[in-house]
Amino acid sequence: MRIPRRVNTVLDWTEEHFGALAVVVMLTVVAVVALLAPTRIGLPVAAFILGLAGGGFLIHLRMSRRIARVRREADDLLRENGALRHRNTVLLSGVITREAQETQALVSIPDDEAEAALLVGGDLQPTTTLPELPDEVVAGDTERDR
Repeated sequence: MRIPRRVNTVLDWTEEHFGALAVVVMLTVVAVVALLAPTRIGLPVAAFILGLAGGGFLIHLRMSRRIARVRREADDLLRENGALRHRNTVLLSGVITREAQETQALVSIPDDEAEAALLVGGDLQPTTTLPELPDEVVAGDTERDR
């Protein structure tokens, strides 16, 4: 037999807040028992107990959201702390030096044209050279600047 999604959601919520719901049911029973007392005493006591149960349950719901958020944040911080500890342990063990770790992201630039020719098929492409200017143009510019 399949349980409808809404019913399953309600059952999960009830299971999560079982303690608070048990206290509310117990206080409701106490309020009903208080009604057996004389009306002058029973009604105010029953109303106070029901108010106490309702207010306490609302405070529980508000605090449970906040507590869940704080627990999630604490879990995230612990996870980050564990990752940092692991990284520091690896660095201290000497497997990877800090300099090697920092330079892994840098692209290597070839020193000479022979290495550049090898990289033509890769991601890096060689730069094109511009034609040199004739000497008379260069000399004319310098005379004009004087």
